[in-house]
Amino acid sequence: MANPRVIRTFSMLGADGAGKTALVEALLRVADAKRAAPDGSTARLDAEPEEKKRNFTLSLHPESFEEDGRSFHVLDCPGFAAFLTEVEWALQVTDGAILAISAADGAHNRAERTYDVLAESGRPAFAVITRLDHEQADFHEALEDIESSLKVKAIPLQLPVFGPERVKGLADLVSMKLHAWDGKGFGQWTEAEIPAEAREEAERLRTAMVEAAAESDDELLGKYLDGAPLAEEEILRGLAAGAAAQRFLPVACAGAKSGVGVRELLDLAVRILPGPEARAVKGRDPAGKETVRSAAPDAPFSGQVFKTTIDHFAGRIDYLRVFSGTLRADATVVNPRTRTEERIGHLYRTDGAQTVEVNEAEPGDFVVLVKLKDAHTGDTLCDRDVPLALPPFAQHVRPVSYAVHAKAGDDKAAAALQKIIEEDPSLELTRSTETGEMLLQGMGQAHLDVTVERAKRKHGVEITLTPPSPAYLETITAAAKAQGKFKRQTGGHGQYGDAHVELQPRARGEGFEFEDAIVGGVIPRQFIPSVEKGIRGALSSGPLAGYPVVDFRARLVFGSYHDVDSSDMAFQVAGSMAFKKAVLEARPILLEPIMKLEVRVPEEYVGAVMGDLNSRRAKVQGLEPLARGVLIRATCPHAEAMSYDADLRSLTQGVGYFTMEPSHHDPVPPHIAQKIIEKRRAEGKVKGVEEEK
Repeated sequence: MANPRVIRTFSMLGADGAGKTALVEALLRVADAKRAAPDGSTARLDAEPEEKKRNFTLSLHPESFEEDGRSFHVLDCPGFAAFLTEVEWALQVTDGAILAISAADGAHNRAERTYDVLAESGRPAFAVITRLDHEQADFHEALEDIESSLKVKAIPLQLPVFGPERVKGLADLVSMKLHAWDGKGFGQWTEAEIPAEAREEAERLRTAMVEAAAESDDELLGKYLDGAPLAEEEILRGLAAGAAAQRFLPVACAGAKSGVGVRELLDLAVRILPGPEARAVKGRDPAGKETVRSAAPDAPFSGQVFKTTIDHFAGRIDYLRVFSGTLRADATVVNPRTRTEERIGHLYRTDGAQTVEVNEAEPGDFVVLVKLKDAHTGDTLCDRDVPLALPPFAQHVRPVSYAVHAKAGDDKAAAALQKIIEEDPSLELTRSTETGEMLLQGMGQAHLDVTVERAKRKHGVEITLTPPSPAYLETITAAAKAQGKFKRQTGGHGQYGDAHVELQPRARGEGFEFEDAIVGGVIPRQFIPSVEKGIRGALSSGPLAGYPVVDFRARLVFGSYHDVDSSDMAFQVAGSMAFKKAVLEARPILLEPIMKLEVRVPEEYVGAVMGDLNSRRAKVQGLEPLARGVLIRATCPHAEAMSYDADLRSLTQGVGYFTMEPSHHDPVPPHIAQKIIEKRRAEGKVKGVEEEK
């Protein structure tokens, strides 16, 4: 029987600037120098123009390679806060993660947000302190920063040993040997004894590592307490168990530029992170019943699309992770979302910007599929005889929204944006029912800016984004009554309708209600719906600033009619006139949309964020301590929250983040309402009350 493949599928995480992409490139260079950039450049992976412009990763970049008979599939993930939804998706389709922490910047540099996502996913992980070859690298400070910023116990697996000008090597705390580097061969090392000046600290760190490993496994703990030494394989087993339970965070070291520690990372990925066989495949059958499937090559096939791109020349390109079974070229699979079949013509493996054709893919493998009919990011593809729908990718409230304006018109802009949304479903395109504006919603300002650039580059559509118009409303605060009388004689039959209407305020959010209070037949029954229709037609433009009028009751209490001249149209006009007169006497006010905010920030920024919220007329509902920071719950007027994404990033040095969703409407303060009314009237947005003819 052939030995099973050794395969590891993991995400490479970290804040922007932590050196994630450079590290992935270094891993590839160690595995196959011919495929890697010889100068350590990240341009091959961050190949999109928007990434080259900003010099950081903006979307998931899969990379597959073989090293020493072992298969590795890595997802290089964005580190910028606005793109962390893709980190969630990456963790859903990988079995573990490596978290890059810069030795020059530490963990506080936006790593908290990434670690939150990692911790919530439950995926096993270990950290790597990167950029050891940077002139400002400080291993010990970065290690302390992991514990203080991420609030997790850090367990070093290696200790860097520095010479006068560079890193001399890494002390492997498991074997207690030095992996010595001579500064020449990339990733090459020779085994030596740990130098005397580093021996004491290495022994201290090893003791803490062995204790952490023993405490993660009952069998190992019993052996450790009996005073028996743990073998290297037992230590690694305990470390893997602790990482899987997220009891602590193992910490390795590497320098992507020099290659120090890079080869060792692949060994640690095999020893600390689980293989695909360790993960049960959970989904739902066609009846909706939860089903668990073996992650074995001979099980029924199931896989999930984790990235989609649409190319003008190649068409649709889908990237898929195989979870169970074996996918072969020329197979026919089913998409449970669409309930349609897809024929797999060819399978490809990623190779940076290029692809290499393969014959089959097993659990843990990434493959590229081309020209599928209708597979979207997050879709399942599975065996048509034994279908299984895997959990879809989570979608969150998109906190940032901008109005879309395009030179080519709304239709062309919408078509281009819909194609981009197929690639990135964390975006959404909607039409505001209140203002009529086309709104592009996303996870942050940078997210939307990149989307606009992609729309121009890929689809030739120039789009301008502006802050959306707040969905103001109008309402009344007092009861009032008015008569609407429409009388017109032009020869022959005339027009006559007479309606007396009372307006009464209703509670916020209760909407409009019409009440028929006519007695004695002063208005025939067939004309009463006409009065209501006339009032409803007038609700779209209130008397103050031309915004919709809400939350009131209109009672039709009296009226008169003419046997010949009364008509449906006449009573519609009369109802509209009565409403427009009465609403002016009912003390109308403006209402503004209020948003619900949840803001997560480190403790040191709470004061500044609270002060900023107060300046926005926000009302803080409460503060809740978190494992890594504080959660501030507040409500804030939409008009004051439009710039919150950029301002919060500036206040918290990019660490704070928030969610925002509509909550309710509240009265606009009088001094602000007056400015809004004056502006709307200057723009000609307010219609006058029709005069009785």
